[in-house]
Amino acid sequence: MTMDAEFYSRVAERFGGYFSDARSTDVFADGRPDAVFDELVNALGASDARLLDVGCADGRSLLRISRAYGAVVGIDLSPSMLECAARYRAESGLSHVTFELCDAAHTGLPDGYADVVTSRRGPLMAREFERVLRPGGVVVYMGIGEQDARALKETFGRGQNFDSWNAAPLSEEIAQELSDAGFIVTRNQAFRFEEFYHSASDLDTFLHQVPIVDNYDSEADKKAFDGYVTAVTASQGIRLSRHWFIVQAQKPARVESSHS
Repeated sequence: MTMDAEFYSRVAERFGGYFSDARSTDVFADGRPDAVFDELVNALGASDARLLDVGCADGRSLLRISRAYGAVVGIDLSPSMLECAARYRAESGLSHVTFELCDAAHTGLPDGYADVVTSRRGPLMAREFERVLRPGGVVVYMGIGEQDARALKETFGRGQNFDSWNAAPLSEEIAQELSDAGFIVTRNQAFRFEEFYHSASDLDTFLHQVPIVDNYDSEADKKAFDGYVTAVTASQGIRLSRHWFIVQAQKPARVESSHS
């Protein structure tokens, strides 16, 4: 998996980070995935533990969980996002957190460096994660499911993981990739939830801030946008159905050889 660093740099430059100020009311039938992710990662922390976060974006999510660890490194390919992350870190006063411009496939970190590797809707580089984790270390990965915003993508005729709903679940692909790299998968949890945007303007703003529909343009995509809004507007607002997942896996601990 790869992320579009140019897109995220544009978002950072336009909006000052990776977040949405579009107004919506969210309904979490399976729990709030970001909250579950934070809970899992915090539970793995310790005062002497090292956390590597891959695709850290503007760093705010990482800073939120960083107090559970003794040393934290966030990496990303977007210089603009990392500039935002540095500002948020300075405001937080969390000096044990560092941010680096780095390719997730080639981190340059020593073997066995980290106790925990996280990726929150970022890239998954299973072989590199296995290398940089200590024996017994853990990966916690949050991804976008194949059913995410399906009705929106079908209306536009394109989008993130377009048409993947006709193939195997994306969470299973991630779990298999981790298994192939030698990990033991311990969690594969799906989250379905609804976002109800308060107005067409709010949804339009949101689509500019996230990569759900590639190269979204308010004018060029107006016909598809208006058609979608008409079709899904309910009393709560303009519905956008979401589908995320969390996969957690552990690198096996070393097994000491026995001596007869």
